[in-house]
Amino acid sequence: MKERFEWIRSWCDETQNTDLPRVLLVGDSITLGYQEKVRQKLKGVCYVDFISCSYAIDTKIYNTLISGFAADSNYSLIHFNHGLHGQHMTKRTYFSKMKKLAEKLGANSRIVFATSTIVFSEGNVRLDRVWTKRLKERNDAVKELANLRGDNIDDLYAVSVNMPKEYRSMDGIHYTEDGYETFAVAVAECVQSNLKTAKP
Repeated sequence: MKERFEWIRSWCDETQNTDLPRVLLVGDSITLGYQEKVRQKLKGVCYVDFISCSYAIDTKIYNTLISGFAADSNYSLIHFNHGLHGQHMTKRTYFSKMKKLAEKLGANSRIVFATSTIVFSEGNVRLDRVWTKRLKERNDAVKELANLRGDNIDDLYAVSVNMPKEYRSMDGIHYTEDGYETFAVAVAECVQSNLKTAKP
């Protein structure tokens, strides 16, 4: 099921260089918000590419897009954070689609699965009822999949829960620059830690 508007954003750094490990950030608009800050924090440690989009993981274009992008470079690590689209999917469907995609992405790269971030209704007064249910299902699915595959988790949900209210956008989903800086710190630390055990 598609949304009213669909979008794709991506960037690859220093694509001809192989002197440092290369990392791919896969995600949605939350990833889009922190990717540049992560790149700055990891300068000199690794090259950070990213692809983020609004397509849900049960669409053909998403699987073609992400698997093709990941296969185009030699990634030591893939940080995967894509749970805030495709609200129609059940936990079972989400797990199944994630598992199939992870089998493609993880053939030559280590994967870290990030839990999806909290969603409030507009104005940040109360949690979004529908998304709260879906997030629990999806974050449980991500943890189950990581455990099944032996991959690690980056608990960005916990980061989002503890985010100061003033770091949140009034739409209930996105964040201010300070909010994305907080995520970037967590993601950069996670990447560095997992690169130490990534495949050469």
